[in-house]
Amino acid sequence: MSNSEFNFGLKQRKPFWKEALVFFVTVVFVWGGTHVFMNYNAFAQVASFKFDELKASVIQSYGEYSKTEKTGTLRLDKVEGTRFRNRKLKPKTQAKQTFDNMAVYPSDDRIEIGRIKKNIPLVTVPNHRNWQQLERNIQAGLQEGVVVHPISREPGQEGNFFVTGHSSYYAWDKGRFKDVFALLHEVRVGDIVSVYKNSKKFTYQIAEREVVLPTETGILNQPNDKKIITLMTCTPIGTNEKRLVLVGNLIEDPKKGETI
Repeated sequence: MSNSEFNFGLKQRKPFWKEALVFFVTVVFVWGGTHVFMNYNAFAQVASFKFDELKASVIQSYGEYSKTEKTGTLRLDKVEGTRFRNRKLKPKTQAKQTFDNMAVYPSDDRIEIGRIKKNIPLVTVPNHRNWQQLERNIQAGLQEGVVVHPISREPGQEGNFFVTGHSSYYAWDKGRFKDVFALLHEVRVGDIVSVYKNSKKFTYQIAEREVVLPTETGILNQPNDKKIITLMTCTPIGTNEKRLVLVGNLIEDPKKGETI
């Protein structure tokens, strides 16, 4: 300690780079925490989906392989997942099998995405020349499900059946579907999407997946030689920086009664 009578015990200031680093880390932590809190439901869906995938993988691994005590080697187990069966369940009756196999379609228009276990109402909204009014119509429709864009062709027709939905939205919004497409990021090429429209089922298979800027209007184009579906949502979750776009091809058309 200095013998100077003017020493007031002041601490030496940290280097500028350390103060800048502390400030940066604090800002990122606060912003990240706020971002997760404001989009809690969407991130909770993602976490739950990832956990279910991991759990299914573990159960499947147990069912496929078992370790022998003598040799310590792995062998194929013919009985898959026996340990996890509920042996108290009665066998299915013929009546239950009949009802399970019946093709019962919903009475309203809906879209079903099997991988992410979503069965969502399809909402149509009125078109409008004024872009701002059209955007208000779409936002109002998104409170009731996913919106069929006014430029869309009907399922089964040549062209683009275009559907958009929220991956996340304001936490205080009252809509029940404000994060209905939070798991659209988990849908892969090859997955099946079913559309129920006017009491008919149209089956599509996802063929393309890309991320584009909001200014990319080409995704709304109507091809004359294809029957496609386009699913769109904002990405990353909690932002409207870019758009995740999935495009699928029609593989089953009830109008023709055949698989394409």
